[in-house]
Amino acid sequence: MSAARRARPEKAGVRAALAGATRRTWAEIDLDAIAANVRALRALLAGGTRFMAVVKADGYGHGDVAVARAALQAGAEWLGVATVQEGLRLRRARIRAPVLVLGPAHPGEVGPAVGAGLSLTIASPEGLAPLLRAGRRARLHLKVDTGMTRLGVPPADVPAVLSQLALAGSHLEGVYTHLATADDPDQAFAREQLNRFESVLPAVRRRFPAAIVHAANSAAAIGTPRARYDLVRVGLAMYGLHPAPHLQDAVALQPAMRLLSRVVRAQRVPPGTAVSYGAAYRLLRASTIATVACGYADGYPRLAGLSGELVLNGERVPIAGRVCMDHLMVDAGDRAVRAGDEVELFGRTISADEVARWAQTIAYEVVCGVGPRVPRVYFRGGRPVAVRMG
Repeated sequence: MSAARRARPEKAGVRAALAGATRRTWAEIDLDAIAANVRALRALLAGGTRFMAVVKADGYGHGDVAVARAALQAGAEWLGVATVQEGLRLRRARIRAPVLVLGPAHPGEVGPAVGAGLSLTIASPEGLAPLLRAGRRARLHLKVDTGMTRLGVPPADVPAVLSQLALAGSHLEGVYTHLATADDPDQAFAREQLNRFESVLPAVRRRFPAAIVHAANSAAAIGTPRARYDLVRVGLAMYGLHPAPHLQDAVALQPAMRLLSRVVRAQRVPPGTAVSYGAAYRLLRASTIATVACGYADGYPRLAGLSGELVLNGERVPIAGRVCMDHLMVDAGDRAVRAGDEVELFGRTISADEVARWAQTIAYEVVCGVGPRVPRVYFRGGRPVAVRMG
């Protein structure tokens, strides 16, 4: 059987899945954009600095496995997740790259994590014991709390932790911290954190000279060269969203996600008509109200409905009334609209940052919030190559 014939059922399967996925609300994920962003961000780094693609929270809503593969193919060397279960999911997908679990592991998760070759975080002094019991096979990263006050070992406790690791013969693969204000134009607090972090590095290097040193998230990877060290941990920027307005000109990024839906009803209504819950939106003129099959259960922020817009047939139109669980309405005015018309909620014309401003939140929450019932359609070279339902 020829290669072309073998490929036909797969292509037919993608087409059939695509037809089902795009009936209501769906997200399009451009894997070429992910790869381009990785390459653009890597170009900022010194030659020896490695790149961790952070794919926690289902790849910030984009799909962890697909994003991980695209990032690794583009030059990422490490992957970052928040939980052991997220790391095991990558292993079940046969991804063998180094994976760091950034959050603390429950004692019952340590064995499976070590067996799968996941690297684990020492997130507190009291969390060290189960990691030491895992023996020399455990790959450990010591997190130092330098000012985030979330997770990590206080700098004063680092020497004691290092002594316990050395006595147990444990393998300290890395040491890191997390910057609380890397996205702030005023870098004073970030400098304080880096000073605290660097104060413990001599002790780490004396006992574990090969430990990987890392501190930079997306904002620091772009705007704080001092924080790049041996590795950077890039999340938001890899998905094409800038971590701060003042960093937008530092690197060209391509948004990877578009959220799309369809009109399911269009009706002409007279002046005075009320729209949606609470009857808070009332028409001052005759208009066409288009009902769109996307609501807050799909991940569109309810608060964005107060001032938000969608793109309908190439034009921005305002959301009319409150966003519902499964639908929202737009005021299309005198435009020609019919059921089945495609609507963009964010992506090309309207950015996730713009939706975030309407919803009084951040772009992280907008893309991570796209719900599990929204199919993901993956593109390469402008063509759909895979569909993930649910």
